[in-house]
Amino acid sequence: MPGARSSTGPFLSAELAGGRVLVGEGNRLSFRPGASATPFLLELPGLRRLSLVHRPRYEALALTAVALGVLPFVPPPAVRVLLGLLALAGVALALSGRRYMLVLESTGRVETRWDLGTVRRGSPLEQRLWSAWLTLVDVVRSHGVEVNERSSEGRPPRA
Repeated sequence: MPGARSSTGPFLSAELAGGRVLVGEGNRLSFRPGASATPFLLELPGLRRLSLVHRPRYEALALTAVALGVLPFVPPPAVRVLLGLLALAGVALALSGRRYMLVLESTGRVETRWDLGTVRRGSPLEQRLWSAWLTLVDVVRSHGVEVNERSSEGRPPRA
């Protein structure tokens, strides 16, 4: 129960993609964007709004664009087939994972974005991320913080 939590005890510890770590303890939330990076700290009483944003890995579509752009200029059929497969691989990569970002808005309306990384859909890592999100939502709502989920797809993914 969120209201029953100690204001000094830990409530969240999640290891995410790429060595990122999200930790909540007491009235603080910290995020370390990499194994050797200095963590960012945020005081929960100064938080106004929290959002989890996710989108497909659009960067992988660059592979598709290059393959399709070169396709008309390549005469051998075998090379065309390989470029077609490369284009399909780019689409598959784009659709197989999501990029997650935590958006935090302070009471002073300053927005901070924490890149939680790219994870494969349905993976244990994505499940861990969603579990951390649900824990975080419970805690910040008990502090009166507005919470929403957004995605470039227009709907949150199934956890």
